[in-house]
Amino acid sequence: MFLKNMFKRQTRFEKNLFESTIYDNSETVDLEDIKKMLQGYPSKEEEDQLVQSMTIVQIFKEFLRLIPQQLETPKKLKVLLTIHVLMGDIKHGRLFVQQFLGWMGWQHTEQKDVFTKFSSVQTMIIQKLALISEIISKSKLKNNVNMIFKDIESNLMQFYKIINALNLILGQHDFYAQVFSTHNRIVVMEIYLLLWNDVIGLYLMLERFVQQFLDCYQQMDQQQSIQVYELFNEYIKLTPLVKKFAQLCVFFQKCNINEPKWYQPTKKEIEELQIYFQNVKIYLTSRSKRLKNEKSSPQPNRNCQTSGREMKKSQSQSQIIQKDDNKQQQDNYLSNTTMSYAQKINQGNNASQGLQYTFESDCQTGDVVKQ
Repeated sequence: MFLKNMFKRQTRFEKNLFESTIYDNSETVDLEDIKKMLQGYPSKEEEDQLVQSMTIVQIFKEFLRLIPQQLETPKKLKVLLTIHVLMGDIKHGRLFVQQFLGWMGWQHTEQKDVFTKFSSVQTMIIQKLALISEIISKSKLKNNVNMIFKDIESNLMQFYKIINALNLILGQHDFYAQVFSTHNRIVVMEIYLLLWNDVIGLYLMLERFVQQFLDCYQQMDQQQSIQVYELFNEYIKLTPLVKKFAQLCVFFQKCNINEPKWYQPTKKEIEELQIYFQNVKIYLTSRSKRLKNEKSSPQPNRNCQTSGREMKKSQSQSQIIQKDDNKQQQDNYLSNTTMSYAQKINQGNNASQGLQYTFESDCQTGDVVKQ
């Protein structure tokens, strides 16, 4: 038991929290303990009456307030694992994130080994993911991508946030490989799997956007289409990095994640795209110079400006073709991911079976769930 708790009377919540698998010496966190925490560790009478002893916001505040500053690395990782699960909770994830964004993390200490550094890196990544938690939640829903194109400006900002988050995580690949090769314990594997769920969800959301862009870029406003084209180039760079990240599962015994059917634009599509946007850039540059000249020297009134849409119509009359096989893949893309804890918390009466499915069915790791 932690020293700070030895000199004061513990509340029931505090006592049950520190006696749970979140803080004990077991290999991982039992999902049942997270469920009980979400209920505020009710007494037997309260359980019978289905009464929650604390509000959800009080629970989250207390959980974060009670995180000890001095904690062994394996226990830090279990706390981070719990935080990651709570962020993805279907019912209360948003409320948890609101409280978590005020958490300062652990005090900086000298990192003596890669395992200690791993907990620091994970803290940084969890805090980054919290900032885009709403986007992560959206990425795991079967939303119609056509809706994304109704507000290009705000959605472009959203996708660049996705790219920044993915680059942060994928940029740790070599470090993760170093950690996983020597510390392939269960809690580390589960952290990797939760990261994979977020990475592949965000990546596939970006992929669906790119696929629709390839179908309709010639009908888009030219200025906006150029912005999306730059995002397309970022997507092309990300694809091999995501594939490489998926291969980190080899460091864990019997951990076989389900990779999606990787989408790759054809060479012809990419060449046509490059030629089109070379012409668009030339046209926009020329029009900008002409307008500047017209401003500096008065001209007779005349309507000589060709709209972007007219220019595009003269270049191409191609139609948006929806690819049925791609749409089917998009609708079912979550079947290609390793299902995370968070999707099991609120499903069924036996949540521990949900956790067992996560790592026994997809990873066949026999002793992940604490029995």
